[in-house]
Amino acid sequence: MKRVSNRMMQVIDHHRTAFVGLGLTVLVLASVAAGLYSENLHQRQVIQAARVQASIVADSLSGALAFGDQATVSQITTAIRANPEIEALIVLDDKGIPVAHYGETIALLNGRNELRTSDGFTVRVPVAEKGVVLGTVILKQRSEPLELRLARYAGAALLLVAGLSMLTIMAFDTRALARGNRRLREVMEERERAEAALRQSQKMEALGRLTGGIAHDFNNMLAVIIGNLDLFIRRYPDADPKMLRFVSGSQEAARRAAALTQRLLAFSRRQPLDPKATDIGRSIADLSDILRRTLGDAISIETLRAPGLWRANVDTSQFETAVINLTVNARDAMPEGGKLLIECANARLDQSHAEAGDDVTPGDYVMVSVTDTGTGMSPEILSQVFEPFFTTKPVGLGTGLGLSQVHGFVKQSGGHVSLSSEVGRGTTVSLYLPRSLEVSDVPVADRIVRAEHGRRDKIVLVVDDEAGVRDFVCEALTDLGYDVLSAENADQALDIFEEGTRIDILLTDVLMPGRSGRELADEALAHQKDLHVLFMTGYAQDAIVHNGKLDAGTRLVKKPFTIEQIGAELERLERTGDS
Repeated sequence: MKRVSNRMMQVIDHHRTAFVGLGLTVLVLASVAAGLYSENLHQRQVIQAARVQASIVADSLSGALAFGDQATVSQITTAIRANPEIEALIVLDDKGIPVAHYGETIALLNGRNELRTSDGFTVRVPVAEKGVVLGTVILKQRSEPLELRLARYAGAALLLVAGLSMLTIMAFDTRALARGNRRLREVMEERERAEAALRQSQKMEALGRLTGGIAHDFNNMLAVIIGNLDLFIRRYPDADPKMLRFVSGSQEAARRAAALTQRLLAFSRRQPLDPKATDIGRSIADLSDILRRTLGDAISIETLRAPGLWRANVDTSQFETAVINLTVNARDAMPEGGKLLIECANARLDQSHAEAGDDVTPGDYVMVSVTDTGTGMSPEILSQVFEPFFTTKPVGLGTGLGLSQVHGFVKQSGGHVSLSSEVGRGTTVSLYLPRSLEVSDVPVADRIVRAEHGRRDKIVLVVDDEAGVRDFVCEALTDLGYDVLSAENADQALDIFEEGTRIDILLTDVLMPGRSGRELADEALAHQKDLHVLFMTGYAQDAIVHNGKLDAGTRLVKKPFTIEQIGAELERLERTGDS
């Protein structure tokens, strides 16, 4: 055996140059093949991303096309311009006639409406409502810059360099081959992880820009709809019951539309968060009645709280929404009933967890796990559950945004999500929320405040460039007992301050033509130091929100809102300012 081994080593030494040359040839071919495969995979991913974007646009346009609302179609189409990934867009009605477009000109080729393009990717997605095709969205993804395309091949070049190094070592020392193979595998795995993280980041950025582009205008429209319906019910409670039923149905549909926009912002990590030191155990306890009503009598619920539980640095209301989403998913996984267990405990994730996890930072966390005894999920489904619009529920029973919203919220909060499941045994979702070292100064009972609607002797200045929103808010505050002044922009509002008018509360939109709401507030506070400021917005990524979190000391109410919600926010503002 030893002689055979030595003979093999002699053959290798004799033909070392030939082996190295053959190895180099194979390596070059493999690198080219890897580059071609990477390019093909990237193109498929770009097309898929374009389809997702086109589908979101189609869902946003379905209502407007169904009612022939040309103005809304144009507004939504114009809002898409904010997404730099989309170069051109055409919206066709059910007869194939263009009703809105921007970007590249429209060419009629062989009787079909197409985008005249030289590169990039173009996709067509039907706009449908309950199986009825209302039109078509044709979207062109912007072509990739040359520098990014070249950068994508850097991995293959790195693989080639690494392989050459390994072959050189092999030519001089065969025993180094095993070490070289291990190193090569590590490089490839690291490259795959980096590419996966890059793809996820690009997808999040694309969806975030698209969502942010339409969220502001869409939520402004919903604020007018929900607000005026709310005013109608408050002012005409004795109206025809059938009319009130119609109004209530419209309110519910508008709220669902607002919730969909909020879920998209949550998934793409673009929602404004207001993190505070939160007693997670108490929050779960406060939700117990809601959770029991959500789960029904067929499902038993048990909560376990570890002693000495730390406080978490999270947005309390968004955390409670995430828990409710998880319990709804658990309920749907247990159609015949079962058991739900919610556990809260302290957790310390070390470096080994960080290396094994997806973008996990070592440190102290508060762990909240939700375990059900439902049907469970296969590994194939488990790998897709955090993808937007992915759902295993029948059509009409789920948007596919529940878990993706939870994932986006936890990641935006600086936390981590882990999920384990076994078919026929159940599922466990664990949220790791960053520990807070601060002491909470906001009692839990103060999160919901019921305003006493009487004469308040308070003057509120309402500033919003949208006339419909401004009119609704003024009417709502009048009903709540406030004296109201209004302005359509920052300059008009500052004129009121400069006239010496005493203002108790400034209620301003964030994004307005000219000076923003933040700039208005800063100048108004220079005129009146004791002024209370409350911002309202449908989307405010950069003006008062940085790194996904509200600026310190900033109070915000999100559009759309009801009269009760705006009243509660003003009540909180007054109580905080007077304390």
